[in-house]
Order: sequence, then C-alpha cells, then structure tokens
Amino acid sequence: MKIAIFTETYFPYISGVVTHIKTLKEGLEREGHEVMIVTINPRAVCHYVKDGILYCPGIRLKRIYGYGVSNPVNIQRLRIIQDFDPDIIHIHTEFSMGIFALFAARKLKRPIVYTLHTMYDDYMFYIAPDRFQKMVKPAAHAYFRRVANRATEIIGPSPKVAEFLHRCGVERHINIIPNVVDLSDFLPQNVSAESIGAVREKLGIQPGDTAVCFVGRLGKEKSIDVLIDCFAALAQTEKQFKLFIIGDGPERDNLNAQIARLGMEEQVRLLGRIEHAELPPYYHACDLFATASLSEMNSISMLEALASGLYVVQRLDIYNQDQITPGENGNFFTDAEGFAGLLHEQAALSPEVRAARRKAVTAYTQRYSEKDFLRRVMNVYKRAQAKYNLKQEIRQDVRDREKR
Repeated sequence: MKIAIFTETYFPYISGVVTHIKTLKEGLEREGHEVMIVTINPRAVCHYVKDGILYCPGIRLKRIYGYGVSNPVNIQRLRIIQDFDPDIIHIHTEFSMGIFALFAARKLKRPIVYTLHTMYDDYMFYIAPDRFQKMVKPAAHAYFRRVANRATEIIGPSPKVAEFLHRCGVERHINIIPNVVDLSDFLPQNVSAESIGAVREKLGIQPGDTAVCFVGRLGKEKSIDVLIDCFAALAQTEKQFKLFIIGDGPERDNLNAQIARLGMEEQVRLLGRIEHAELPPYYHACDLFATASLSEMNSISMLEALASGLYVVQRLDIYNQDQITPGENGNFFTDAEGFAGLLHEQAALSPEVRAARRKAVTAYTQRYSEKDFLRRVMNVYKRAQAKYNLKQEIRQDVRDREKR
C-alpha cells in the first residue's frame, strides 16, 4: 500500500507529533508499504523530494516553534503526489498542508484518514486575544468539524479526541489508537551508567536529591508556569528537590522571569532544546517525570519517561487519564499540596524500593506494542478504502440510473 502523510512540521523539529509520524512511517516501511511525508521547509525555494519526504516552500510562524504555513493549493505539489499515486491520504494537520491534502484527495479521488493530535481549545490564544475568544472558538469549532466530516476515517490517540470533536459538533466514530513510539533507546539496558553519571554531574544532582524533569515544548498551553509554582511551594524550604525543564518555545523568557521572581534559580533550570538522540541519559538521571499540562492527548515524552523508569506525577485531566494507572506507573495531583505529597512519597523510598519501582514502570510500557499500533492503523486504512470505494460505487450507480 502507498500512503501519503501530510504534516505541517517534521524533522529537524522535534515534537510529539513529529515523533509519532516518524514511528508510523518507519513501521509501515518495515511492513513493506511505501510512505511519502509531505511537509513544509521554510528555507526551501522550490518543492523537492529527499529520502521519501516532499519538502514544500513555506513561511515560518515565529509564534509557534517549528511550524510554518505554505500555499494550500499548489499544482506542482499535486503533480508530485499524483506521480507517487497514494492509496491513502493521511492528514496529521488541519492547516495549510491539511487543506492541500483535502484538495489532493478530491482531485485524485482517494480516501482520507485524519488523525487529530491537538486539543485546539487550549491553543486559541495563539490566534486571538482573550477578549475575542467567544467569537474565535465557535468559528474554529466549525472549521475542525468541516475537516473531520470530510475525512473517511478519524483516528485519535485518546478518548479526549472524541470529547473535543463532539464538542465541535462531529457525530462520527473515532478510532482510538494510543500513540506508540520506538522506546528501545530509553530502556535501562540501552543507557550506560557512565552517560547517566555524566548528566547527573553536569546538572549537579547529588546523592539524596530527588530530581524531577519535564520534557516538551515551552508553550503557554503546557502550563509549565503551574508546574513551577507547585514545585516552588515545596522546594523553597526543601533544597534536595530539583526540577529540570527540557525544551524550547515562546514561553522561555516568561518562565525564566518566573523562576527569578521566585528565587528558584538553583533548583529550577531550563535546559533548552536537547537533541532527541541525547535525551535518554537525561531521563535516567532523574527520579520523576512531572507535567501540569491539560492540553495533552497522549504524551510521547511521557511514554519515553515511562520507558526510562520514571514514575509520572501528572495534574489530573479527567479526559486524559489513560496513560497513568495510579500506584503502578504514576499518580495524579490537583494542587500544590498534592504535588508535594507525591514528591515526598518518592523521596521517602529506600534505594531498593526506588529501583523496584523503576523496573515496574519500565515493564508497564511493554503494553504499548508497535506491532499492535501498526495493525490497528492498517485496519483503519483498509476500512477507509472499503468505505470510500463503496461510496464511489453508489455514486456511479446513481449516475447510471439518472442516465437511463
């Protein structure tokens, strides 16, 4: 089968969506399928294909790290897609590349599979100030409803997708397929003690410290300010706790200012962007992974942390609880007091119990099977093909009857 995957951003930019698409592409190719990624390169002056990726000229969006926009209707791009001759158009974006994918699917008469990755209600501040949200949100919901209703099949990584689309007025079946990534690089047996020790020394993590990390984009929607506030309420009087925030994004300066205002420069550090291949020892150097974000669908960085053996401390999101089984691989907090309780619980564990917890958390990730993920995606592709072909046959039958 040939699959054309459309995304607004791809490597070298790192995000959960990019990692998800890379895993999907490589898994499909191992199964003998042919994949073309269609994405934007703001530095490109013309369309070009390299290593199975069609790069399209575009304009960088300064407010959204790693993203750009491109002409949503382009004949040269359509001809390249036509030469590839995909069986499935798989959309991972709703914007310029997504609009073009809808256009291409109509011209080439191909079924559309749409994966929604983002809770856009948490991102509306990028589009308009708060005072205009009451106007912008209904219009945005109508737009997402239109994209979803044009898709032959819809995939979401968590039940939160169904909740969001139903809020937008979409009354369709949603295929819930949790994210999966190649976690092998993060497993304990594949990360050397020397590299972990080097990171702990670099970060100043001492014996007896409890190190907490967050990995992700530094965007307002990630609520990193809430995480820092919760941490500061505990750590201002207990210096053995340390928080390391890995990533980059538009909130970096605001977060630095918040850390300085709280006087937490020694215990809360923004480490900036770290290349994905270099991340494993940073996870392993820490004891906990923490997040206060309420915008996640199915966090890739959380999966990587779990594979690394990190117990997860997650702010409760009633629509996105599936990745955590309390007491097994993490737990939830709702306020600073609850957050402090979970950190104190970790700090009180003996070295033997800590090691056993890490081992159990890593074992938990084995339920996220790439083989099962690919099987479920392929089932959606086949169902989309069958549904689209049936619709085409019905339309042709209607036309034939009208001629008679």
